[in-house]
Amino acid sequence: MMTILKIGQLGFWVAFLVNFVFPLLGENSVWLMWGGFAILAAHILECLVFRKDIHRDYSNPIEGYIVVLLFGVLRTGEWMRKKSTSTS
Repeated sequence: MMTILKIGQLGFWVAFLVNFVFPLLGENSVWLMWGGFAILAAHILECLVFRKDIHRDYSNPIEGYIVVLLFGVLRTGEWMRKKSTSTS
């Protein structure tokens, strides 16, 4: 299931980037742009919140930041589950 979600997330980012050059949905392309900016802002916030986990799990932190920017909660959810099971 996670693989399908990650493929869908990558598809969204491709559509978001292509939409800069060729508006995909005509007048509705504005919604795609604002949605992409909102998701990007959320993923940047996740990078800030989970920076210690990124530096711990990745030998190259830049790779970790890219993964979190692409997949967001699909990646950080694993860290959240680890923290919740260790505190229980």
